[in-house]
Amino acid sequence: MKAAFFIAFRYLFAKKSHRIIHVISLISLLSVVVCTGALFIILSIFNGLQNYVSHNFNTFHADIEITPKKGKTFVLSDKVLQNIHDIEGVDYVSEVLTDVAVFAYKDRQFIGKIKGVAPDYYRLKRLDTMVYAGSFLLASGPMHAAILGSGVASRLNCAVSSMFNNSLSVYYPNRHKKTNLANPTQNINIRRITPYGFFVSGTEYDASYVFVPIAFARDLMQYTNQITSLEIAVDPKASVKASIGKIKEVLGPDFYVKDAYQQEEDLYKVMQAEKTAIYLILTFILLVASFNIIGMIAILVLDKQKDINVLYSLGAPNAFVKRVFMLEGMMITFTGAIIGLMIGGIFCWLQTTFHLIHFGDGSYMLNYYPVKIYVRDIVFILLTVMIISFPATYIPVVKISERIFKHSSLR
Repeated sequence: MKAAFFIAFRYLFAKKSHRIIHVISLISLLSVVVCTGALFIILSIFNGLQNYVSHNFNTFHADIEITPKKGKTFVLSDKVLQNIHDIEGVDYVSEVLTDVAVFAYKDRQFIGKIKGVAPDYYRLKRLDTMVYAGSFLLASGPMHAAILGSGVASRLNCAVSSMFNNSLSVYYPNRHKKTNLANPTQNINIRRITPYGFFVSGTEYDASYVFVPIAFARDLMQYTNQITSLEIAVDPKASVKASIGKIKEVLGPDFYVKDAYQQEEDLYKVMQAEKTAIYLILTFILLVASFNIIGMIAILVLDKQKDINVLYSLGAPNAFVKRVFMLEGMMITFTGAIIGLMIGGIFCWLQTTFHLIHFGDGSYMLNYYPVKIYVRDIVFILLTVMIISFPATYIPVVKISERIFKHSSLR
């Protein structure tokens, strides 16, 4: 094996008798470099985007969310709520009432989601740290306050204030009255609330959500103790999966109990599907590029007929000679893969440090492509390159070299 590797190594750098062999060898190397580097960069960018989205959505979402399988709202008894509170690992529980409402501020209107929560809801995910104007205050004595997403505040051109005359109007259909086309305002409940703060989570919820006290939401929607979901924060040292199992035992089969990932499962599935599609496309390009290796090995075998005869005269078997050219093709591929990974790694470092590629014109929470490198991707890319390059090397060695070996007079 050492002798075959030594000869293959010498062939890799030794001068060829025909210039075309150098050109094809260089093209084969560059094709592997480009495909490997592109694959590494694209996967790292998708990792960065997934990591960014996961971080921001997990910051906004509860560790565990409970919703009904049937109907829009549900009611949990005090005993059931206490049982959930008593589960080991459960750190905080908040009842939530969410629906679509119309918000009006002066001459502007906006359709968004009103989310009624407990006054200490900021404990769930430290949402008070997301407030960039005002503070996370939902109630002060008899006065109710609202925390608006930055996008909602921008659409309404709303300002933070503790004065009642600067209040925000909220419109919601009256569920207990029939539609009166002659006087539609009779079918709408109107409540006023003070915008006390604006939050930024870096997610789509900034453009649609308004937090209010759950008592205000129930009064607006004319509910007594109904909720649309129950959101739970789990102790960082506890297992979310174990807590979900215990909650399911308490609630039974009539409820969905989802972790933070499952609450945005469709989004993550779409991102994973896009990543897989890009990987398959680049892998196909690499497969097409591997034909350069086939041509290079075929020409190299023909060019080294004299060397093959010398090896036969020294007693080398067919398997040894084939191994030399197999190693030659694999060394070119492996060298190209390593160079491609190095170039990709340098690009990722430059992107992380200097933010070379931006999203373009527009208002974004993140205006450049994030990058995240995983060792598993490097291993996966190397395996992919080797799996594709092996048959690309093996086929010409077996098919072409057999004809040469068969007609060799010194065999």
